[in-house]
Amino acid sequence: MVVIFVSDKIRQGHYEYLSTKSISEVLNIPKPTLVKILQQLTAAGLIETKEGKLGGIRLRKKPSQITILDILSAIESGKPLFQTSFNILAEGKRPSNAQKTITKLLNDSEKSMRSVLAHKTIEEVLIEMGK
Repeated sequence: MVVIFVSDKIRQGHYEYLSTKSISEVLNIPKPTLVKILQQLTAAGLIETKEGKLGGIRLRKKPSQITILDILSAIESGKPLFQTSFNILAEGKRPSNAQKTITKLLNDSEKSMRSVLAHKTIEEVLIEMGK
């Protein structure tokens, strides 16, 4: 939501940079959590920051160049979306097959979801917001 909020406000011409204070307040994100999110987005090259009275954050790329997957990847830092290591105590063919089946299902689901998210840009979200 941070990237969409910043992008929308700047696109509307309200700000050149959006203050972290306003982002924190409007999105109801505690300042320490927001700082961590912004650090991850900056490291991924999605936003840039500026210090000072007129400072804040803005997108580093055009909204049409940022996908939802880009944001997810920046925040999750390459971690899988689903936990697929199970510490079950049951042994045997059936529990092993159940674990393999569930692991495959979750991995396939993640691949599918990532594919969908890779095709949805911030620009498209902004357009849909205006409908």
